[in-house]
Amino acid sequence: SPEYTMKKMLAAGFDKIFSLGKCYRDYESFGGTHNPEFTMLEWYRTKSDYKKIMEDMEGLVGFVENGLMTEDLGFRTSGEFWRVSMRDLWEKFVRVDLDEYLTSEAMLGLCVERKYNVKEDESYEDLFYRIFLNEIEPKLKDMGAVIIYNYPAQMAALSRLSGSDPRYAERFEVYVNGMELVNAFSELTDADEQLKRLLEEQGLRRKLGKEVYDIDEEFIEAVGQMPPSAGIALGVDRLVQIIAGCKNIDDVITLPTSVIMKT
Repeated sequence: SPEYTMKKMLAAGFDKIFSLGKCYRDYESFGGTHNPEFTMLEWYRTKSDYKKIMEDMEGLVGFVENGLMTEDLGFRTSGEFWRVSMRDLWEKFVRVDLDEYLTSEAMLGLCVERKYNVKEDESYEDLFYRIFLNEIEPKLKDMGAVIIYNYPAQMAALSRLSGSDPRYAERFEVYVNGMELVNAFSELTDADEQLKRLLEEQGLRRKLGKEVYDIDEEFIEAVGQMPPSAGIALGVDRLVQIIAGCKNIDDVITLPTSVIMKT
């Protein structure tokens, strides 16, 4: 992902920037909705937050659909995205108040209560997704185009925390017919907090026996110099897959990994 480089550009004074190109994810599964090589569109704007980026995203998808008005598309959003907080989703489908499960200990207890086979040393995010992927994500298939916003602070990644409720982060994801399409933030601009999060991530990866990545000191410096900004990453292949009504991402990629592996 070009994310680190683009944030350095924001720190250098660029106002509105985008990148459209290939990204690669090592050890990524393939088939269905995944391929190790994929096309990503990322854009950032200063003096903005995640709400403005939501509007950008809705406008972009609508623009693409309008350009294909004469085509029989597999799916049309018609510019209508349902906005729902992560907390409301948990209340609707899991029947619990997410406010009460914002620590690893509490989420572990909930997983055990719901009969999931989990380990005590699993991260909050892993525990969270045990429930989300099994009890919430399957229901999203029947909800059309959905913007899920305000993720627990423990899953803030590179986003800033909400000023009105710092237990949650200004982060959103978009699902269309149950397929994840977008990940976006109000960007974190606190260098000390960013360094803290990356050090914690290093510690977790080391504990799990995963590869530990070096910290980009120039990136940390850039975060502290960035103006208030928002950014988004959109999977282009998945957008094409959704609009075309294809069940497999291989159908919209010239040389999918699954085909290459067979040759």
